[in-house]
Amino acid sequence: MTDTTLAFADLEQVYEHLANTLDKLPESEESHFLAQLALALAHRVADVDQVMAAIEEASEGTGISS
Repeated sequence: MTDTTLAFADLEQVYEHLANTLDKLPESEESHFLAQLALALAHRVADVDQVMAAIEEASEGTGISS
């Protein structure tokens, strides 16, 4: 693991918090929240290529192609 990735336990904590937050939202607001979250996280990454790679990684298995 590199210094730029979360430890597995931290990743589990993030997943749990994200799942709980999504559960509290009306379904109609989930996409908007996720878009805001993605942009907030992307703003914290200083490398556009990493952000674009993360988008590609997240889209794998969804049936969409870029």
